[in-house]
Amino acid sequence: MFKLDKIDLQRITVSTIGAVVLSTICVLGAVAPARADVAAAKVVQIVK
Repeated sequence: MFKLDKIDLQRITVSTIGAVVLSTICVLGAVAPARADVAAAKVVQIVK
């Protein structure tokens, strides 16, 4: 049977934190260009 010890819990915790950080970076990387397009569209509307 598998025994969960302190080292295993630390590995799971570090892996989970790493996955959350990388996921957040990917989501922000996908959202940033969309926000830039919206901001550019507003600038164009103001100029016109």
